[in-house]
Amino acid sequence: MRTINKVAVGLAFLSLVSMKAVAAVDSETETASKNLGASMVTEISFDEGQSALNDSAKEEIRGLIKSAKESGKIDELKVAAWADREYPAKDTKASKSDIDLAKKRGENIKSFVKKELSVNDVNTYNMTERPNALQKFFKTPTEKTKTALEQSGSAPKTQDETGFFGQKAKASKAVIMVYME
Repeated sequence: MRTINKVAVGLAFLSLVSMKAVAAVDSETETASKNLGASMVTEISFDEGQSALNDSAKEEIRGLIKSAKESGKIDELKVAAWADREYPAKDTKASKSDIDLAKKRGENIKSFVKKELSVNDVNTYNMTERPNALQKFFKTPTEKTKTALEQSGSAPKTQDETGFFGQKAKASKAVIMVYME
């Protein structure tokens, strides 16, 4: 009987730890966002294979925008959206279905924020694609954003880079950064 209770307590603890990891933004993502000039950041999760925002994601976004509006005027939002895989390694191409899924996720966040929360300047970044040569040459916002996320460790490319219990994993997630005027 004692062994079962210890197992139950252990599972309950792991459940709490993983819930906190899902709700919290890891330090690498927070650092990358601040380095890019963002004032606030959050991370939402998608159901695997789905591009629709679930209720908890909508609540997380509403809370972020409410906090931002209470502290001043929002200049823009940057949304980095992943498919159900991590950021691709160099010389690796994502499948068309992964590219489309991440694109739809970014578009759904953009649409939700514009229509329901009245934030007009929203830029999306598809994290299934690495910056191309032109973006690198001209140091575009896409290149700067993706490079900052990758270099900080907040865009892991392998399972080894996702951290203990996968708390740094970005597959099936989106990072939303708020820039204030």
